[in-house]
Amino acid sequence: MLNQSRILIMILYLLVCNRQVFSQCSPRQEIWDSLKKIEENTIAPDAANLKQLKKLHQAYLKCYPPSDSIYARIVHRIGGIYSKTGETETAIQFTKEAVSVNLKGTKGTDRSFLANSYFNLSTFYSQLYLYEDSHKALDECIAISRQFPAKYFLTTMAFEQKSYAFFQTGDYQKSIETADTGILFAKAIGDPIAEASLLSQKAQAQVELDDLQKAEENIKKAITIFSGDAYYTDRLATSYSVYAQLLTTRRDFRSAIIYYKKSFALNETSANWVQCSRDMLNLGYLYDYHLHDTSNALLCYKKGLAMVDKSNDDYQRSGLYINMGVLFWRQKDYQQALQYYQKALNALPIHFADQSIKNNPTVTMLMLVSNDYFVSTLLANKAEAFLNLYKIKKKKDLLHAALGTYQLADKAVDLMRWKQYGEQSKLFWRGKTKKMYENAIEACYLANDVNLAFFFMEKSRAVLLNDNLNELGASAKLPPAEIQKDQEYRVKVITAQQKWAASTLDKNESDKNQAKLLQAKAEFENYIRSLEKKYPAYYQYKYTADVPSLKDLQTYLSERKASFVHYFMNDSVTYILGITPENARLTKLSKKQFDPAKLGDFVRICSEKQALINNYGSFATLSYDLQKTLFQPLQLPRGKVIICSDGFLVPFEALSKDPQGRQPLLSDHIFDYVYSAGYLLKNLAAAPSEGNFIGFAPVHFQPYLQVADLKKAGSSLQEAAAFYSSSKVFTGDESTKNNFVNYITGYSIVNVFSHASADVGNSEPLLFMQDSVIRLSELQLSRNLATRLVILSACETNVGRNATGEGIYSLARGFTSAGIPSIAATLWKADEQAIYDISIIFHKYLAQGLPKDEALQKAKLDFIAGNSLEKSLPYYWANMILIGNADPVELNSPNTGWIIGLGLVALVVFTVVIYRKKAKISSRKKPSF
Repeated sequence: MLNQSRILIMILYLLVCNRQVFSQCSPRQEIWDSLKKIEENTIAPDAANLKQLKKLHQAYLKCYPPSDSIYARIVHRIGGIYSKTGETETAIQFTKEAVSVNLKGTKGTDRSFLANSYFNLSTFYSQLYLYEDSHKALDECIAISRQFPAKYFLTTMAFEQKSYAFFQTGDYQKSIETADTGILFAKAIGDPIAEASLLSQKAQAQVELDDLQKAEENIKKAITIFSGDAYYTDRLATSYSVYAQLLTTRRDFRSAIIYYKKSFALNETSANWVQCSRDMLNLGYLYDYHLHDTSNALLCYKKGLAMVDKSNDDYQRSGLYINMGVLFWRQKDYQQALQYYQKALNALPIHFADQSIKNNPTVTMLMLVSNDYFVSTLLANKAEAFLNLYKIKKKKDLLHAALGTYQLADKAVDLMRWKQYGEQSKLFWRGKTKKMYENAIEACYLANDVNLAFFFMEKSRAVLLNDNLNELGASAKLPPAEIQKDQEYRVKVITAQQKWAASTLDKNESDKNQAKLLQAKAEFENYIRSLEKKYPAYYQYKYTADVPSLKDLQTYLSERKASFVHYFMNDSVTYILGITPENARLTKLSKKQFDPAKLGDFVRICSEKQALINNYGSFATLSYDLQKTLFQPLQLPRGKVIICSDGFLVPFEALSKDPQGRQPLLSDHIFDYVYSAGYLLKNLAAAPSEGNFIGFAPVHFQPYLQVADLKKAGSSLQEAAAFYSSSKVFTGDESTKNNFVNYITGYSIVNVFSHASADVGNSEPLLFMQDSVIRLSELQLSRNLATRLVILSACETNVGRNATGEGIYSLARGFTSAGIPSIAATLWKADEQAIYDISIIFHKYLAQGLPKDEALQKAKLDFIAGNSLEKSLPYYWANMILIGNADPVELNSPNTGWIIGLGLVALVVFTVVIYRKKAKISSRKKPSF
């Protein structure tokens, strides 16, 4: 009994104690009410709110498990206040805790509030320049907030933030695409303010890409919406600034100044110091660059620096110093310019404090940069100032400083390119870097450094094509399932692109299809990012920036007894690097010595038969003049010559050795054309082939395609196929798009006898099949290619838009991007029968095992020898050129194994039959016992 009494007393004691403990705990509702009061109190100082939140945090942990939405909200708010006090890492820790609680999805959690926490995380990561993490957080915010109408405002804010982040890194195409996705969403939910914010951001990116008409439509619409509500003065100020940039580009400087000042006034009123400094930077540049008003420009820059001191934006400070350096550079005060460029480098958040102008950050430091275009521009400016100073002082150390800085600037360009996913943005920056490479090559010329000149010429040439081919090679590092998934994503993007292009008449359908296209692109890019994380070998191969050395190229040339010529041209200067297995020589031509416009004249005359006949004397003079200027001084040996041109493509074989135009270079030299030496030396793996030759000749076409029949195409194709032991031919109704896509990758040589369409604008090159067209964007074929050569026996298959530094975006380039090492393509609309005749003879020599370039040269010479005098005009035979690897195509031997096998079986059967017959005869002769 005594023990029972003691137990009862103990239980009562514990119950009393626990009651006292519980009586000290505030109910959850009371904690929630206190939290709401803190959230609603916008007047209280951050320190006071943080103190209150910490008390709630401790009280909650004392009595309740940290596993519901109230706790998540407390730590979320604590993180928000820590970010305001500059303790960003602590802010991230608390916000991540909020995310982990609501991610559990258990009773009492709030999945919708994840959108708030992810949005805050994106901001915090951005403050630490962790842009990849910021993008991921924004993607999570968008995905979750779209599920809850009460969070739609976060969806549009996240789209705007993400669009601006792409804009900051110079990926203007992705900025526009992201804004478009947000605009479609804002329209769907009926939020005009969100739509206007995204239109303003989209217009800003469009101005950078020089799409001024659409940019003006968007920014004016945004200004109209914001002007109707005084609450949105900060957004109106941003729109004014964007409009001022557009007006500056249009050279309406008076109006631009007015709008910059309007923007600054609104931003100053709302204490938006970051935007104030941006307005001053842009206005200062307008005064300096466009109006040559140095004093007003410096006043703006100094005012901008004062604004930066209030906002502490490192990149804005660096940008102002860059512009001040440019101002002094324009005044030819290169020493002062270099001082400001060094200040700009020191201002960046990369831990570089060296103030000596001859010293630069390391590549590792550059990798800490988020705004790579800032740094690449800054380093290019600094190198140019060293180069200009060298020309005055003639001190070699200044020239070496310029070359070293150009090499680092090139590294910064690589880093920027790898962060960009939009092709249009990459092309835009390729155009921007052209001047940098020109100056770098000039420095090499002055230093007589042919090895470094070769490096810069390679880095200026077809970089995006090499990126594509690197990605193809990187795919070999992936498991088959991932390769298949990659292919599926590509197909989705292309299909969505085609649907959107076909739905432009119906606005609602167009919007839906545009949304699907943008979603398909986003999913594909996210998938690529996941591959880069999961498979390091894939990442490393894809992002290799190495170029072959001059020695590597010379070894390649020695094995093939060939020469190589790099041409680098712009309006004012031409550099030519002639390379043989033993030597390399860099020469320079001024515009007075050579005008690049002559190249266009030459191709125009070649491509117009009647003009060529009527003005043959002028053509012969021009042909000889070009040969004498661009080719003869190189003193290359007879034989193979590989041409790597920059921004132009002419048939060098049609240049003449004599003023009368009777001795074309075709007789002495075998020409091949390449996008770069790196592309030439790239080892593109080949899969086993099903056969040697496959051909397509539609002959007639569906009426809606509106192209003429090619009555001789079918018979010409059959004649070409007859040279090969293993071939497949699709003519007439069988020459469909599906057959082309399904069969092309399994054969060593592919020939198309058809129509093609291209222009020098933005229209996409097309290749016509019997039932449809094949677009340049669709030529992302299987990763498992047997194809070694594609012959495009159609008109203008190497014509298209010329992208600075990248070459011509033609059908030929499309096949090259797909991983096919050699393409024979045409430069102009020429005689149909001549193309067929040359193609047939070309196949005769290919089937004999000749190198591709030699086979094409012999085909042209045979064509000229076997035809009338008129057919010796370049119009007929110079049209087709070879691009890429010129080695012979390895063809499968005729498969006679089955015949030999059948013969052996027959021999065995015959032997057995004879043996049995003999055995029977022998048994009849045996005596019986």
